Amino acid sequence: MEQKVTFGSLLKYGVLLGLVLIIINLIRIYVGNFIERDISLAFMFLKAAAYVFFIYCAIRFAVNYFYAANYSFAKGIKVALFVGLIAAVLMAVYQYIEMKFIIPSEYAMQLDAVTEELIEKGFPEEMGETVRSMFSTTVIISVFIGTFLISLLASLFIAPFFKQQQIVNIEE
Repeated sequence: MEQKVTFGSLLKYGVLLGLVLIIINLIRIYVGNFIERDISLAFMFLKAAAYVFFIYCAIRFAVNYFYAANYSFAKGIKVALFVGLIAAVLMAVYQYIEMKFIIPSEYAMQLDAVTEELIEKGFPEEMGETVRSMFSTTVIISVFIGTFLISLLASLFIAPFFKQQQIVNIEE
């Protein structure tokens, strides 16, 4: 009989993924203070590896303990999207903390550059104020959606590699 994948059993994979992504971002900020050249590509690969690893582990856990003989591609996607949703929530909260407390000056410079560009292109100054008021919300929402979509993409590549396990009924 198939058991339902419980919230708590998959929650840990989403939390771990979110925490690892946050640690990678903090390391990127710290290392970026000492290295002059762009190292974002290396950290992008680290994040991709974290997505693949934790989504693989979550789907494998679900297959081994819940979906042994009844696994389907859709169930693997569902598990991975739940893990991605938890990680996306954690990343959105982290993004808010980063913008307000960790490196607010960097975001202020980005915001100033965007508003100056709008004014140079001929938009009224009121548009710049609107952009200023919506900037932090837009960044947080884009981080949430980006994390969730990357989880979806990773799940689309990982979920097909699992297949139904045959249950052997040995009678003596």
